[in-house]
Amino acid sequence: MSAAGSLFIGIVGSLLFLISVFAFSQRNWKGGFLWLLIGAGLIALLTYMDKPSANLLR
Repeated sequence: MSAAGSLFIGIVGSLLFLISVFAFSQRNWKGGFLWLLIGAGLIALLTYMDKPSANLLR
């Protein structure tokens, strides 16, 4: 994984985590869990795409 890709994934992951924490603080349990699931899926997708062998254009 590249350093820039890891940084980007970390920033995106932390922002989605903060959004889910805010939803939980507003007693929106379904929204908080939804944001956590979306965040985990997006982190998994971005991590896969950052691998050198995952060149989707070839």
